[in-house]
Amino acid sequence: MFPQHGGVPSFNMKIHGSILAAMILVIVSGSLLTLSFYMAATPGDLAAQNRVTLSLIITLLLSLFLFLLGTGRWWHKHLWRRGNSQRHHRHRGRTRTVHHRRDSHGRRQYGTKF
Repeated sequence: MFPQHGGVPSFNMKIHGSILAAMILVIVSGSLLTLSFYMAATPGDLAAQNRVTLSLIITLLLSLFLFLLGTGRWWHKHLWRRGNSQRHHRHRGRTRTVHHRRDSHGRRQYGTKF
């Protein structure tokens, strides 16, 4: 939740620093490489234009992959909560065990005393 909407930000859900640094590195180096290929390409050279396109596609795919990797906690919040597995399996203490008598066919007989 964001503070401008009246909530307190959850700092354990932020993007990990190494993933953020890798994403910035991929975007900067990929855009510089694409720009250098674009500046070196002549208007009629199809191989150079294909290099520009391929470099741009690889940069976008890598940055998209790193973005999804970094924001995976936002998409699947139920996997990142603490004690989530324990919440569904609370131990409620000992309950009283009710013993039932059974008849000759194995069916329970209710209301009979031992």
